Amino acid sequence: MALLSGVNSGGKTSTLDLVATVVVLAHMGLPVPADDARVTRVEELHYHAKTQGTLDAGAFESTVREFADLATGGEGSLVLVDELESITEPGASAKIIAGILEALHENGATGVFVSHLAGEIRDAADFEATVDGIEARGLKDGELQVNRSPVKDHFARSTPELIVEKLATEADGDADASAAAYEAAFYDGLLEKF
Repeated sequence: MALLSGVNSGGKTSTLDLVATVVVLAHMGLPVPADDARVTRVEELHYHAKTQGTLDAGAFESTVREFADLATGGEGSLVLVDELESITEPGASAKIIAGILEALHENGATGVFVSHLAGEIRDAADFEATVDGIEARGLKDGELQVNRSPVKDHFARSTPELIVEKLATEADGDADASAAAYEAAFYDGLLEKF
């Protein structure tokens, strides 16, 4: 079980799509988009796309039921999930995702879960889930600069953190000393939260 963390628009979903594509192509006996790849046999491939917005009680219940069914199969399954945390409140979703990961792990499944809550999920899980990250190098002229290759065993910084860091740097260089001091202190306080 691996959690993939990283910045918005950093390529997490594209990485998940690529894993699915490579597995499907390899199982069909077709070339994969890689110089070199090792793909083990998978009995079942499950892909849960990003949910748009918080689900109502019925949709939330059916989503959790789907994962209960997946967890019972386990071995030989590859489960790819994109930002499941959007199904409910952040604190509750981290606990739910941790429980899903635990059940899949116990039953021998392989999985990659894309999440902005990787730290919270890892803390709530009863096993040491791997956390890999797609890291942004920073902002340049307002554009996000990203290393799109996931870094193993690395929590990636978030987009908001980079933006607050940029604002703090700009406030330090502001000509109006009193306004700049207040803004710099405000932004530094926000940065400390990260």
